[in-house]
Amino acid sequence: MAMKAVVLKAYGGTDQLSYQDVGDPEPVKDEVVVRVRASGLNHCDIDVRRGVFGVTQPLPHVMGVDAAGEVAAIGPDVTRWKVGDRVSPHFVLACGHCVNCREGRENICLNVQILGVDVWGGYAEKLKVRQTQLIALPEKLSFVDAAASMVPFATAWEALVATARIRVGETVLINAAAGGVGSHAVQVARLAGARVIASVGAADKIDKVKALGAHDVVNYREEDLAEGVMRLTNGRGVDLAFDGVGGDILKGTIKALADGGRIASIGAHGGEVVDIDMIDFFRRHLTVMGCGRFTREIAATVLDLMARGDLKPVIHDVFELSAAAEAQALMESRNFFGRIVLQP
Repeated sequence: MAMKAVVLKAYGGTDQLSYQDVGDPEPVKDEVVVRVRASGLNHCDIDVRRGVFGVTQPLPHVMGVDAAGEVAAIGPDVTRWKVGDRVSPHFVLACGHCVNCREGRENICLNVQILGVDVWGGYAEKLKVRQTQLIALPEKLSFVDAAASMVPFATAWEALVATARIRVGETVLINAAAGGVGSHAVQVARLAGARVIASVGAADKIDKVKALGAHDVVNYREEDLAEGVMRLTNGRGVDLAFDGVGGDILKGTIKALADGGRIASIGAHGGEVVDIDMIDFFRRHLTVMGCGRFTREIAATVLDLMARGDLKPVIHDVFELSAAAEAQALMESRNFFGRIVLQP
C-alpha cells in the first residue's frame, strides 16, 4: 500500500520537497499507525530541510514535528488505544525506561528521538509511533486546532509555568510575540495572572498581539527593546522573560530584566552564541533557564484548556499537504501571525 507524503530529497531550499507516493507504515509490537488529519509547521522543519538542525537524516526523509489524527492501525501488543481513537503524537519520542523517564522527566529522556527529525513525521497521510508516545485529544477539539496549538501552548506552559514558576502579578516579557510559539505564550502568561509586555518586529502586529492579551507592546524595529521595557516599567524591568530568539534580542532581554529576574529560553534562531557580561549577571542575581520540551502531562493540560476555550489557537492559514513548499516559504518570510497548518 502507498500513501502521499512530502519527501525531503536533499538538504536545501523548498525545491528539495517532493509530494509523492511512499510506502504505508506497518505497526509491529506496541506501535500505532496514526492517520494524519492535520500537521502544524514548526521551525524545526525549516532547520531540518536546510540541514542545520544538528541531526543528520538518512535521505529521503519525511519531516513534521506537530500532528493530529486518529488511530488507523495497531500492533499486536497495543493495549492503550483502539482504531478510531483521536490522538496526537508527542514529538518527544521518549524511551520510557531511562532514569529520567522513570522519574517523570520524559522531556529530557536520555535516549530521546524527535518526531520528524530522527524518524519520519507528520508531512504524510500516516505516521507511526509507539503506544506510549500518544496523547488523547478531547472530543471538542478539532484536528486543525490540536495540530496548530498543542505544541506551542505546551512549550509555553513548560517554560513559563513548570520551569520558570510564573507568579500572579509578575511582569512578563514575551519575545517574538507574533510568532507561532510567542502568540501562544502571551495567552499562557495572561492566564497565569501576569502583566504581559510583548515584543514584535512590525507595527501591523501590535493590535493582534494586544487582542491575545498583551497589556503593552514594544516594536523593537522602532525602539530599543530594553529601553522600551524600562519605559513601560518605570525603570524597573521585567520579572520574567520568555525568549526563543537569542542573539541581540537575548542581549536586550537581559538588560530589560529587573534585579533577580529570570529568562526562560526555548530557542535561539536569531543567534545561537551570545556574549554575556557575567559580572553584571551575578551582581543582579539573574537566571537563565533552558527549556522547551514538555511532558505528555503538560500537553494533556493545555489540550483540556483549549477544549474549554481558556486558551485559543492562533492560526494564520491552512494549506493542503501538497503545498508544503509554499507553506514553508511563508514561514521563512516571517510575514505571518500565529501558526501555519497542513492538511492531507
